[in-house]
Amino acid sequence: MSVTETKIRNDHDPEELKFDETFEIQIDRKHYFVHKEELSGSELRQVPEVPIGPDRDLFEVVPGESDKKIKPEDVVKIRNGKRFFTAPAHINPGRA
Repeated sequence: MSVTETKIRNDHDPEELKFDETFEIQIDRKHYFVHKEELSGSELRQVPEVPIGPDRDLFEVVPGESDKKIKPEDVVKIRNGKRFFTAPAHINPGRA
């Protein structure tokens, strides 16, 4: 912790003081930096330069389990290294 951070922490109520944290996440293998510990599905869709449209579903990669589909209203806890991917919202089955 720097001297400035120490001084600020000592001069203010700790509940009032919040330092910005940065988390590195991946969406479709691209790296992005976000500054919130929780994001809604809607907010996650806005992270890429070109926001994720309604024609694609958003999923959280869950190692060792099934990937989790993220709905717009879902709240996701963010941590470094968390990965997400998109897939077409409607997949048309092939002909037999």
